[in-house]
Amino acid sequence: MSQYSLETYEKYKTIKIRPLPSSQMDHVSDHGLFEYVAFSWKELEPVRGEYRLEGITEALHTVPNPILVLTPDLPLWVQDYADECFAALIRKIGSYLNSDRCLAGVAISTLADSKEEWNAYIESFETHTLLVDLQNDRLIQHLRESSRGFGLLVKCSEENWLECCEALARNHVQKVWKRYPVIIHVTDDVCGPHTRNEAYRWHACLSNVDMGLGYHLALRRLTYPESVSSRGSLPLRFWFVNTGTSRIYRKFRLWVQLKQGKVSYELPLLAATDSWLTGDLVHNEIIPLQDMPPGEYTLSLGLFFEDRSYIPLNIRNPQQDGYYEAGTIQVETTHEDPLMNIWDTYDPEGYYPLEDPKLPEA
Repeated sequence: MSQYSLETYEKYKTIKIRPLPSSQMDHVSDHGLFEYVAFSWKELEPVRGEYRLEGITEALHTVPNPILVLTPDLPLWVQDYADECFAALIRKIGSYLNSDRCLAGVAISTLADSKEEWNAYIESFETHTLLVDLQNDRLIQHLRESSRGFGLLVKCSEENWLECCEALARNHVQKVWKRYPVIIHVTDDVCGPHTRNEAYRWHACLSNVDMGLGYHLALRRLTYPESVSSRGSLPLRFWFVNTGTSRIYRKFRLWVQLKQGKVSYELPLLAATDSWLTGDLVHNEIIPLQDMPPGEYTLSLGLFFEDRSYIPLNIRNPQQDGYYEAGTIQVETTHEDPLMNIWDTYDPEGYYPLEDPKLPEA
């Protein structure tokens, strides 16, 4: 072992887990696809003030990653102030769907491209992602002036892909993907090479055709101590990688499970997952342990959304209820907690001691 190897600076005995990548991810094959759920004004409000909205919720739960589209087909009763009446419908639907979390986004469609209609979307769909047509410069500017975040709906083909690139630059929305989704609607029968390349470059997360978009998370390495103390501290060093085209936009959290027989302890971590983008994702944390019986435990990890559904990882490790088995750890009963402040004197990644260089000897 070289004097410059990472293990030279370890202050405690560690176990390093390097999972092998799985050969395929069939169980998440549809997470990069979306479907429009479109409803016309005249079917939702055939008579003024009488709404038929029950079918919206049912339709949203039958397709993957639904995007809601309200088409402004005028009902027979509309005579004057059509845009204001349509804005009233938008507000009604936004209020009706306020607690529905299955929506991937709401495409802003209007009758007259009026501010009244735009503001209806902004004010009534507060908890949902608004999707803006990339070519609608006025709407993008209005949303910015209203301090409202938005995603992009890019209608792209082999004929207009260059125009889409110009629109991204013109509206300065190249970095929108870091906070809000970029959706690609391929208007060709078959996705061409330019469309595919630009979708990857724009970090698109969803498309109407299968282009392999979305996130693909894997665990590259997990480092943890061979043994810990009951009611002590557990230092963990995670190295994930997202090899997909986009980040994960839903809120999720990193959890660790310690299991011995039928007894298990689930421990939430404070990883800043809302800032995880693509590429390497590193998190180091020392978590406190409960009063646990001594013995050997199985250590597992998982990434869970708020509804407790889990994020599949592209690794071969055994998985149960969203937790991927990493290895075993020994819990001991001691009177001290030697790992509580273990990272105070050296870098948690083990590259070098945290001390000032000494003066050379005379």
